[in-house]
Amino acid sequence: MTQEEIYALAIGHIQERRRTAERLQETRTAQIQYEIPETAELDRQLRSACLDIVNVLGKPDNKERLAAIERHCQEADAMLRKILSEHGYPEDYLHIQYTCKECDDTGFVGGKPCKCLTYEIGKIGTEALNAHSQLSLSQFSDFSLSYYIDLPTEQYYTMQQDYATCQRYAVTFSPSSAGNLYLYGGTGLGKTHLSLAIASEVLKKGYTVIYDSVINLLHTLEQEQFRKGKEIGDTLPSLLECDLLILDDFGAEFDTAFTRSMLYTIINSRVNARKPMIINTNLT
Repeated sequence: MTQEEIYALAIGHIQERRRTAERLQETRTAQIQYEIPETAELDRQLRSACLDIVNVLGKPDNKERLAAIERHCQEADAMLRKILSEHGYPEDYLHIQYTCKECDDTGFVGGKPCKCLTYEIGKIGTEALNAHSQLSLSQFSDFSLSYYIDLPTEQYYTMQQDYATCQRYAVTFSPSSAGNLYLYGGTGLGKTHLSLAIASEVLKKGYTVIYDSVINLLHTLEQEQFRKGKEIGDTLPSLLECDLLILDDFGAEFDTAFTRSMLYTIINSRVNARKPMIINTNLT
């Protein structure tokens, strides 16, 4: 998925939220006017006042007229709120309930992308990159320390500590303060399971997470670098900007000038930006 496609999809999601909020408000208005007929007249007065304001704007000596219209609006709105409250409804029941209070689900504030649009772009880009990953397969509740019960006491105690560390990392995760984890050891010790369990918890907090093996990510980056024109998204910016990056099987990739350059760029950039990573590897 290209960046243009991701952006268009994100804008579409934001616009659909706005349409949904407006449809809900229309439905609620019709419901309330049926149950409480006197609210229909108050609603008519408020709509008429809005039109009056538009007509008065730009005309000379309009201050007194505007002030009178505003007072009438405030009185009608106060009466409507009172009626709703008396009938057991929230006072703002007929207000449009936008998901984002900063941009009213337009995606922009002051001509600049709202943080809700930025988040949606990151979320869609992350989902596209994680389409073939195992992000949904592991939870902390599925991880059993009994698997390691036959290990020497010191090693079993180490696994207990590792499990507790990963749980604490997930529970307290914040992109600005989480730091990094470097999980190393032989195959089958639970590195991938624990990192995916962390990813699952971090995603629940609303943060963006990218997980994949280093081999797969480098293959995608190489395709984008040398096969321009193909419909492949801009992976590198997503790897640098996501809230948590999980690199699995670090060290199993082919050692070339390109892979060294890419890994240096990714790790160095995220370290300098203080963006957290989890690295899983068989290397000490």
